[in-house]
Amino acid sequence: MSQPTKEPANPIYILAAITLGIPALLLIPLIGMNPGVQEGTFATVLGFLLLSAFVTAVVFEIKRLADQPSDADHH
Repeated sequence: MSQPTKEPANPIYILAAITLGIPALLLIPLIGMNPGVQEGTFATVLGFLLLSAFVTAVVFEIKRLADQPSDADHH
């Protein structure tokens, strides 16, 4: 299980997620409902977003694990 972090989230990251994420998520269905958009584009964009979220989560998890102090007594 992961341990709770002791430091609060940086408000800049939260603000960036709200400012950039919400409009981007709202644009996806608007673009998908446009009759001029080729069929299957919505699924491609959604797949790309899910893959990007997964890769981002992997990078942050690796960074979190790398930043943990090493356990010298653990064998």
